[in-house]
Amino acid sequence: MFRYLLNLILVALVLAGMSRAQTTASTQPAPTGDPTVTTSVNSNDNASAVPVDPQVAVPDEKNGQDPYGRPVEIAAVTPAPAPVAPTEQQQFAQNVKDVYFEYDRADLLPQDQATLQQDADWLKSHPNVLFTIAGEADPRGDIVYNVYLSDQRALATRDALIKLGVPEQQILFAEGWGKLYPVCEQDDEACWRQDRRAHLSPWSPDAGPTPESSTASGLQ
Repeated sequence: MFRYLLNLILVALVLAGMSRAQTTASTQPAPTGDPTVTTSVNSNDNASAVPVDPQVAVPDEKNGQDPYGRPVEIAAVTPAPAPVAPTEQQQFAQNVKDVYFEYDRADLLPQDQATLQQDADWLKSHPNVLFTIAGEADPRGDIVYNVYLSDQRALATRDALIKLGVPEQQILFAEGWGKLYPVCEQDDEACWRQDRRAHLSPWSPDAGPTPESSTASGLQ
């Protein structure tokens, strides 16, 4: 009986010691050799390029260090790209044309090569003009599939332009919009053919395909 009680006392003492060690470890400051703490800000949150207040990003920050002595680096907000100037937007519409696709296909046609070459020549001569590529589909078919198909059309156009020498960083995005923005409302092939396209447009904050932009493609 005495040995049993002694064992219980020893177990209790061991557990109490472990608990104190864990509590002490949790309250100890981290060593100064820990990795640098860096805060970052999403570029879409603010376009003013003003650094975040360290006291907001890291509470109790003082003299460039957090409460545990680790250095704190504050990342500045990346500014949003500036919209293309109106004069260059007009030149863009006159010189950069859309490309069109067959029904249920995302591969470029042989006749598209001349259009893409013309587009690439103008874009390379205006490297500061940022632009977007919006893939589109006609209103037939499943919504999800049309988004996928139109995305493939946008990517095929992007890849072709890059192969022709257009800098990749000049293309802000290339993505599919499905059948969200039809060019016209008639239910016939002449109208649907205009919807099956990759639409190129100069960058603006509200960039995206619009029905009235189809006149820049040469199709009425």
